[in-house]
Amino acid sequence: MSTNKEMKNDNICDWLRDAHAMEEQAEKLFSGQAERLKDYPELSAKLKDEVTFIEANKLLLFGTLKLHGSDTSTIKDTFGKIIGFEQNMVGTMVSDEPVKGVLVLHTFTQMAIGSYKILVAAADAVGEAEIKKTCATILESAERRAAWIEKELDTVTRTFLTAKAA
Repeated sequence: MSTNKEMKNDNICDWLRDAHAMEEQAEKLFSGQAERLKDYPELSAKLKDEVTFIEANKLLLFGTLKLHGSDTSTIKDTFGKIIGFEQNMVGTMVSDEPVKGVLVLHTFTQMAIGSYKILVAAADAVGEAEIKKTCATILESAERRAAWIEKELDTVTRTFLTAKAA
């Protein structure tokens, strides 16, 4: 019979697997948008740089899962990659692709922030200091990402409208 703490830790490990799959999705999404937004060279370069942080986040999550006797979920990771790919493909079907692309990045990043806030709270609730530290580190990275993407909403929109008017 599982103890209450074991059940809580099972939830946290499941959420860590979800977070790893979310980072798989982020990698596909951000690298795909970097390619799609080549007409916005500064943004494209920043997105490529962000993929490096995303890869580091995946490693942190993988290591945390291993330390707790768990592993990533191949199924969740695969679906994360597929969803990221599909999000990039949907953008090709709209005339305002750059604007929709940066909106998708903004929305995705807000979801990531919420997910990591939940993980930080859960780890704190069950006294898992290392998990809390790891997720707080990734949360800070996601919040930095959100700040520059938020600025890009304005920049990309204005650039897009100026190019359309030309």
